[in-house]
Amino acid sequence: MQELSDVRVIAPGLNFNSEGGKNTINVSLRGLGQLPVGLATPGVVTYVNNVAIPSLGSSIPTFDLSDIQVLKGPQGTLFGKTTLGGAILINTAPAVDYFEGYVQATYGRYDYFALEGALNIPLVEDTVALRVAGQIRRQDPRTPAIDNLLADASAYPGFANVDGVRAEYPGFDDIDQNSARVTLSLTPGSRLTNTTVFEYFEADELASSLYAFGQGPGFAILGFSPAAVANFTPLFGGPAGFNQFLANGVTAQGVSEANPRGAFDGGINGGRAYRETIGVVNRFEYELTDNLTFRNIFGYRDTTNEQLINTSGLPLLDNGGIDLDPRPSPNDLITQPLIVYYAAQQYRRDYLDIETQMLWESDGLNAIVGLYYSEDGPSGESGSAFTQFSPFGLNNYTTEHVKNRNVSVFGQASIDLTEALTFTLGARYGWDKQEFCYLPASPAGPLDYDGCLADVEASNMLPTANVDAKSIGSTKDSALAWTIGLDYQVNPDLLVYVTSRRGYRPSILNYPTYESPQATGDPTACGGFQCADLRGFQTVDQERVTDIEIGEKLVFESGNVRGRFNVALFYSWYDNAIQFISNSSIPALNFAPDRSPAAFIANAADLNIYGVEADFSISPTRNLTLSLNGAYTKTDVAQLLPIDTSVLPGFGSFTEDSVNRLTPEFSGTASFSWTLPFRPLDGDVVLNGDLYVTDDYGGQQGFQLEGYELANARIDWNEIGGTGLDLGFYVKNVFNATYQSGVSILLPNQPFNSLYIGPPRTWGVEARYSF
Repeated sequence: MQELSDVRVIAPGLNFNSEGGKNTINVSLRGLGQLPVGLATPGVVTYVNNVAIPSLGSSIPTFDLSDIQVLKGPQGTLFGKTTLGGAILINTAPAVDYFEGYVQATYGRYDYFALEGALNIPLVEDTVALRVAGQIRRQDPRTPAIDNLLADASAYPGFANVDGVRAEYPGFDDIDQNSARVTLSLTPGSRLTNTTVFEYFEADELASSLYAFGQGPGFAILGFSPAAVANFTPLFGGPAGFNQFLANGVTAQGVSEANPRGAFDGGINGGRAYRETIGVVNRFEYELTDNLTFRNIFGYRDTTNEQLINTSGLPLLDNGGIDLDPRPSPNDLITQPLIVYYAAQQYRRDYLDIETQMLWESDGLNAIVGLYYSEDGPSGESGSAFTQFSPFGLNNYTTEHVKNRNVSVFGQASIDLTEALTFTLGARYGWDKQEFCYLPASPAGPLDYDGCLADVEASNMLPTANVDAKSIGSTKDSALAWTIGLDYQVNPDLLVYVTSRRGYRPSILNYPTYESPQATGDPTACGGFQCADLRGFQTVDQERVTDIEIGEKLVFESGNVRGRFNVALFYSWYDNAIQFISNSSIPALNFAPDRSPAAFIANAADLNIYGVEADFSISPTRNLTLSLNGAYTKTDVAQLLPIDTSVLPGFGSFTEDSVNRLTPEFSGTASFSWTLPFRPLDGDVVLNGDLYVTDDYGGQQGFQLEGYELANARIDWNEIGGTGLDLGFYVKNVFNATYQSGVSILLPNQPFNSLYIGPPRTWGVEARYSF
């Protein structure tokens, strides 16, 4: 497995896609996921060594792992955070009390190179063990920049004088990652274990590619309304320049569609996707008695994420120009490439998790009680810069800081009512707090948290405090999560169960504080537009998911035939589902100094989400395994939450068709593994293949990404000559499918839309030596 997203092949209904940049992975499961704005707990939380990691920067390396589990439905009564949709549990390989290790090298298409390895050393017999592991990955850009195709003046005369289309840009989607991990295990006695894991990860890469997408009414790039034409005409020196800008956009769309494996750089020179993580996890466990165990888990991560993306996916369409002086003059126009839409972010944050547990294990009763504390917030300068229709270069950065804190108590017990029937009951109560500090775009920004607070405090002493957007805010919330279920072991091979759970995501804040006349509905403050009133959107209400699940798990064996068949049916009630509203949806917000940086979040609807998941595997012989899994997920709108259309002029309200459906209605995987009947040099030759299929999914405000089919294949020659040497050859995306893998912008009211295109066919060879 090279990427965490490869897990979807074995977990029905699990979906991964990038949204808002390759630094942010949106994981969706059973209709629940994450918005590309805000810093709240994701709908599906990923844990590494029992510690939750953030969605921002969660594209973690996947080397030297012990196991991966996918838990579906609301979680939180056994460990960690409460979640709406599920959890992914990843454990790295432990330090063990014997000498072992491996080294693995991979070379593939686009000059892909990876080297990884691990060395396990028992320092003190049965007491101290050390494991050191690391990985480096490199790959040339696999998505070429196609801007220079427009340099042919005879074919594209509209671009003859546009700066930047003839540049040799580096392209997109390279890989440049370094990872290291050290695991120290101490076992000073038979009852005490202490494990500490140190991790470091850095990626310094070019941005993900964007594909300028236009298909059908409402999606045409630069599909401006007459009002928009009037508003933007001055940026181009008059109607003639603006009309040429429109024509160039249509031309660029055609070139993009003819070259789907390329992307327009648009002047970002490859962009930027930088991630750095330093983390430590400590797990202390002491068996107080034969039945009672004390456990403490400590986790800390410091993360840095920087991005620069050509969000529109367009090339430079015009040299720009704006009349800065009403007096006639040859120097009236400032001409430099006009930026259609760039997005830049810089976040430095740290994350602290502390969990204390008491566990009881005995015949007929397994129980856990615990206390959980988590806090995340700024660890340096943080902010964003969204630049739209600018002839003056990149906008300055805002300063944006968000702090989240959770304190929870939880417990769960499983009681054997009979030898076959087990009853489970769990509960969790949590107290949550969120704070923010915000400063508008400034040449001095972004500042650190203390600098932000000092600036807000100084601004509050001025008479302009309510119009300068400098602000702080906080909100508190609390809620109950629970689990109740019955397991019935019909026989040793068949388990049937029913369970119901409740999970929640606490209320959060939009920022900055909405207090200017332009953001509080003043009818005279927005240049002829009706001002928006954002005060009712300052706090986003708590989301809740309550589900019921019925299922069975069967293993079977007859002669040499073995297999399993698991089925789960679920129904979820999702209250206060959130969506974001783009600032560009509301023209009057251009006049509001205290509007959110690019978008704000709103509670949109109550949803009913239901479906069925199945996982079937059969081995007709010991050398052949055939597997088939699939998930059907249906999302219905039970109720649209009321939005007063008068307070958001130009936006209107959400409709049933515009509510997000994050998980595909159907997705599934067919796979096989065949160990060939001959053994050259006493080594096993194993063929593996899988075909992943998904319906339309994800998207924004009801507009979804297109479904696709993706095939992968691999052949391995293992334990050659009994030496510990394995050789492999793999092909990913066997049929070179061009498929939509993520969203940058996909909104009906935008003059441009853009998507991520998944990787083309890649292949490589791999050698691994284990000792």
